[in-house]
Amino acid sequence: MTAGQRYLPLLDYLAGLCSLYGAFWLHSLFRGDVAVLRAFALSFRWLFVAPLLQVFLHALLGMYSRRSRSALFGFSRLVTSGVLTFFVFTAALFYLRVFFFPRLVILLWILVSFFAFLALRLPLFRKWQEERFFVLYRGERGRRLFEDLRRKSAPFGVVVGGTDVDALGEDELRRYLRRIVQDLDIDRVLLLLEPEEREKAAVLLREEGIDCGVQEALAFFEEHKGQIKLTLADLLNYEQMVKNNPYLTLKYALDRVVAGVLLGLLSPLLGLLALLVYLDSPGPVFYWQKRVGKDGRVFRLCKFRTMIPDAERTTGAVLAQSNDPRVTRVGRILRRTRLDELPQLLNVLRGEMSLVGPRPERPEFVERWKKLIPYYEIRLLVKPGITGWAQVRGRYDEGPETVWEKLEYDLYYLRNLSPSLDFEILGRTLLVMLLGKGAR
Repeated sequence: MTAGQRYLPLLDYLAGLCSLYGAFWLHSLFRGDVAVLRAFALSFRWLFVAPLLQVFLHALLGMYSRRSRSALFGFSRLVTSGVLTFFVFTAALFYLRVFFFPRLVILLWILVSFFAFLALRLPLFRKWQEERFFVLYRGERGRRLFEDLRRKSAPFGVVVGGTDVDALGEDELRRYLRRIVQDLDIDRVLLLLEPEEREKAAVLLREEGIDCGVQEALAFFEEHKGQIKLTLADLLNYEQMVKNNPYLTLKYALDRVVAGVLLGLLSPLLGLLALLVYLDSPGPVFYWQKRVGKDGRVFRLCKFRTMIPDAERTTGAVLAQSNDPRVTRVGRILRRTRLDELPQLLNVLRGEMSLVGPRPERPEFVERWKKLIPYYEIRLLVKPGITGWAQVRGRYDEGPETVWEKLEYDLYYLRNLSPSLDFEILGRTLLVMLLGKGAR
């Protein structure tokens, strides 16, 4: 943790406290109501406690960890923290009744503190995004990872160079590193090496007095890209990680409860969408399709029909294309907003799916990708989801290359499966629905 990160919890507390004071002032300014000052006086001692909730949620969401170095991670978790703070504080007001804050004050507090927290992090984000990396790698696996970094280095810094350690002897490598770190002003050395080789390289760097933050590849790709590269997947035991994850039992129980509640709340909307599908084109309202779930079990997934009937009669199973002529007028809107996926809440209620997880694929494609892409079957260790990390981070499936990329996101999800990550995915899914990103 850098010096800037070390003091973030204290700075967040002070920013939250000042934001809460500011929210009362803004409320009185907007409403011209002096009664809010009485609420301020009655709740004065709670003003010092309330910002602790924000700091606690930030810690729970991992915002003081190494992953918080990612601007995208930090922004999305700030949004998640703000939403949770609003609901927790509103619930506390309703049930505890030991203090009184007007709801507008709470909302203003969340908004002002969000921008205050973001302002505190912007200098750190800019600093981290300007970092200069030098890469040490070995062999074909290392070279592929190095090339991938050079192509996509902009969001997290600049890869200024790299070398295969096999190409240099130890003495030559020492001289080379001393010169290159000084000449290129390196901030960090990234080690794309096997575990025992990483330790030897780290010792060599320390012996040469090269004061760079040394980081191994697996942690680097997790921190900066939210992926587990397939070339590194053999370093992890996914079956053991999933088996030992205590959150999964709670997750699957909550899935059914939330799915039941949502089906009840959204029933008017589901009825309206069903009517629009029925009136738009002839054919059934719902589309049932075989998909592969946890442990390879096949189930029937339910969606609103968005294509003309028998769309694959002549073509067989094919991926949807951009501006697909088989998609109906209403279907195009449903796909863009992801509303066609809502009937899958029924699959969640039946225990076949989860709210969040790797997307379920059709049996034909699963067999194809298992032959072409290593470790593809790992994503079947958990229940598939209505939405997932790959869906909010990756591109739409267009072939083996994008399926490969999405699998790397799915592997990250399995390794980091937690309530905070599920909250983040659900929050990003709402943005995707509003913006229509990645629709076909």
